[in-house]
Amino acid sequence: MMNLLTAHKIKYCSWIFILSLMVVGCGVDMPEDVALAYEKLPETIDFNIHVKPIISDRCFACHGPDEQTRKANLRLDNKEGFFSKGESGEYAFVSGNLKKSEAISRILSEDPEYMMPSPKSNHVLSAEEKAAIVKWVEQGAEWKDHWAFIPPEKKSIPENISDWKTRNEIDLFIHEKLSHNDLEPSVEEGKLRLIRRVTMELTGLPPTISEMEAYMNDKSENAYERVVDRLLESDAYAERMTLEWLDVARYADSHGFHADGERMMWPWRDWVI
Repeated sequence: MMNLLTAHKIKYCSWIFILSLMVVGCGVDMPEDVALAYEKLPETIDFNIHVKPIISDRCFACHGPDEQTRKANLRLDNKEGFFSKGESGEYAFVSGNLKKSEAISRILSEDPEYMMPSPKSNHVLSAEEKAAIVKWVEQGAEWKDHWAFIPPEKKSIPENISDWKTRNEIDLFIHEKLSHNDLEPSVEEGKLRLIRRVTMELTGLPPTISEMEAYMNDKSENAYERVVDRLLESDAYAERMTLEWLDVARYADSHGFHADGERMMWPWRDWVI
């Protein structure tokens, strides 16, 4: 009689085989680790969220905007180059067709002379990253411009399909995602921890004793909202937000010497705050 462990192994191998066929059917073999990663991907792969960061990080060095370093006449930083033919005469990416997408066969290859990224580049794609690119091509390889140039669209509010407590529409989106991943929301924290969290997050500072006492004694339904409003109107919140902006603008840079000259940027700092 077949024991439980043997049955489990057969079921596991059959599952991997079926996953592999999903891509084999399109003419491309998918390694086992990529097949497993494929199954765990989101239902829809978004170019800007899932694919573009991979391509820009691992491929632009050889296939980016710099003509001096570009190889194989393949440019992947714009739409025209992404879906054009390379030196080989093959298309790098073909919408909905894995077999005709040379980039897919190179990404999935284990031949060091053929695979991409090339081992010489010191860049490696994880199984999850390979699977994301594969699924994106399968789903039509929809190109998207930079997110800043895409007009925002209001999403439809998910239905409340559970008996979980909700306070606003944001909770419905969170619950939808939790349900999709077979998770349940955490138990709601007490008021003392909530005020500590939100104060630290918005100001970078802990709440004062008087602020904590005032919140604990506020029994109204919108007590938390009032705390948030107070924090958003505070100088500490402005300074917290300004800190990240000044870091990006390299506000703290100096000439690198112990006798730096006078640096009159503080009026700009105050203006940003």
